[in-house]
Amino acid sequence: MYHKGYVESLPAQLPEITELVKEYFKTQYDHNYICRHKKKLVEDFIEDFIPWLNTGHLKFKGLKDFKHVYITNGVTEFIQIVIPDHSLRPITHHEKEYSAYNAHASSYIRSGVKLKNKVDVISLPFCRTADIHPKTYEILDKPSLVDLAWAGNSGVKETFDLSKVDYVTFSFSKCFGVQYHRIGISFSKKPIGTLDLESGFDYVNVVSMELMKYIMKKISPSFLYDKYKDIAHKFCVDNNLEPTKSLWLGLKNGDRMSLIEHWMKYLNEK
Repeated sequence: MYHKGYVESLPAQLPEITELVKEYFKTQYDHNYICRHKKKLVEDFIEDFIPWLNTGHLKFKGLKDFKHVYITNGVTEFIQIVIPDHSLRPITHHEKEYSAYNAHASSYIRSGVKLKNKVDVISLPFCRTADIHPKTYEILDKPSLVDLAWAGNSGVKETFDLSKVDYVTFSFSKCFGVQYHRIGISFSKKPIGTLDLESGFDYVNVVSMELMKYIMKKISPSFLYDKYKDIAHKFCVDNNLEPTKSLWLGLKNGDRMSLIEHWMKYLNEK
C-alpha cells in the first residue's frame, strides 16, 4: 500500500519507459562525455523540447518567446526557487491546486521572507481533474505562472497561447513516470538569479536530461496515453470512478482518486 503522500506523484512507470531507461544506461550513458559536452547537451535539449512537446495532443504557442529557459529538478524545485527569487506570492484559484505553491510560500513568510508580488497560478491541465480549469483562459491573459506538470501524457486536445504569462514550468514525471529522476524544464520572462547561477556552470541534472532526450526521440507526449487509456478507463469503471483525460486518476464525487494501486497490480501481473 502506498502512503498518502505518494498521491501527489501519481504516475506508474509503464513498460516502454522502463525498457528505454535500461537501454539508455546500458548502451548510451557516458559520464565523461556528458562532462565534456554538457553545455552543448543542455542547449540541444532546450532547442528540441518545444517541438517535441507540440507533437502531443496538448499544444502551446508562445514558449519560444521566453528569453530565460532553465533545466530544473521538476516543477517543485522551480516553485521553491522562483518564489523567493522574484518575491512571488502565489494566488491559487482552487483549494486543491497543487499544494506546494502555498506550502512553500507560507514557509518563506514564516522565515521572514517578504513576498510582495502576487501572481496567479494555474495547473494546465488542472491537477485535480486532468482537464481544463474554468479560470484557465482568464489566467492565461495575465502575467501568471502556468504549471504544465500534467501536460505530458494528457488526453486534452487543445492549443493554448502562453505568450502573455510570465512563467511556465514542466515536469516529465507524469509524462513518463520518472518522478524520482527529478527532471523538468522551466521558462521565465525575467532572469531568475539562483537558476542563472546554476545554469551558468551547466550545473544541472544533465544525466536525467539526457535520459529524457533519449526517450523523447522514441515516445511522443501522447503515445502512452493513447495506448493505455482504455486500461485506465476500465480501472475507473470497475471501481465506480469517473474516468478522466489522464492515465493516473479518476474522480469520485468530483474528488481526485489515484489509480496507482490499480496500475501496480496490473504491471505486477503482466
